[in-house]
Amino acid sequence: MALLSAFAVCPSGLESCLADELRSLEGLTEIQTGKAGCWFRADATAIARANLWCRVPTRILVLLDQVRLRSADDLYAAAKRLSWETYLNPAQTIRIDVNQGRPAPFDLALPYAALKVKDGLCDRFREQTGERPSVDTHDPDIRLWVYIDGDKATLSIDTSGEPLFKRGWRQAKGEAPLRENLAAALVMMTGLGQPSGFSPNLILDPMAGSGTLLIEAASLLAGLAPGFHPVHPRAFACERFDRRSAFGRVDFTGLRAECAAAWGRAAQLSLPALVGRDLDGRLVRVAADNASRALPPSLSRQIEFEQADFFEAPAPATSTPALLLTNLPYGKRVQMSEEDPRRLSEVLKRHYAGYQAWLLTDNLKLDSAIRLKAGRRTPVMNGDIECRWMRFDMVAGSART
Repeated sequence: MALLSAFAVCPSGLESCLADELRSLEGLTEIQTGKAGCWFRADATAIARANLWCRVPTRILVLLDQVRLRSADDLYAAAKRLSWETYLNPAQTIRIDVNQGRPAPFDLALPYAALKVKDGLCDRFREQTGERPSVDTHDPDIRLWVYIDGDKATLSIDTSGEPLFKRGWRQAKGEAPLRENLAAALVMMTGLGQPSGFSPNLILDPMAGSGTLLIEAASLLAGLAPGFHPVHPRAFACERFDRRSAFGRVDFTGLRAECAAAWGRAAQLSLPALVGRDLDGRLVRVAADNASRALPPSLSRQIEFEQADFFEAPAPATSTPALLLTNLPYGKRVQMSEEDPRRLSEVLKRHYAGYQAWLLTDNLKLDSAIRLKAGRRTPVMNGDIECRWMRFDMVAGSART
């Protein structure tokens, strides 16, 4: 198959993590980080496989054209000359989304840019077939993307459809839960599951909420394909592309058979001890329910969810090394009180010596507030909230000695 130019979209701050993940997959070449994603080249089969196996992207786009912008008519002309009929047919519905980096060198409203692309596409279909696709902004068959960056516009087609963070298992959630792809990236940044990475005996989330961090950690360690579930299967937009496109020759049945084999192997695994705690008993039940849908039964039973107050409960009994990772209350969630940073520091030092602790927070100076030195501070965006993913290596006694 011919190589296609593609772009994997991810939340801001996860580009480096995404690039590492893409390099680990078969058939992807020329990987380069960009703004909120990574460019790469691959054939249609490798792109379809990436939709099944990638944990970090929100979606994967295939580049169709890149044009120089002098007026909005350039968007119309570019859309009209593209061979859309090799990807979709007039009976299918479309949606066109326009994003912008640097503004165009002329006055260009984004809805008007989408309209010009739609007009060019529809006029081509009318000339070719006498019919045109309809627009459906809620549940389209095919989604098209336009990215304007100064005097350049990139036109792409979405191979994913539903965002890839929608794994298909979450039915209940807590307040402002982590999206699954952000949770997966945070877990991957700890080095967990990497050949020369961190191998703890225990993984603890003391404020587990709906359990997303632990579920993603278990999935990573078990080698599961995040885009596959034998009971709750999901489809990808590229499966709806016209048979004349490169994706018409992809063996999706065979790709899913690879995922099913991994699911079967994972059922035989023993994971490190995984413990999720939360003060809210309802969320403890929600997390256990989510885990039972997301993982093979033998793995979901290996995660122990329990009701406990982080500030009062002792650490689980374990030998080191141990990993603590959690999403602290902030932003749209319940705010921490003024005393909580001090209490957080005291609990970590008193109960969690020997742990590597990773904390997600919107307090960009949390390490100063809790008077602990962060071994790593990674900027990430949780939705529209700027956050830091901070690592603290907890030691017994004073860190100065």
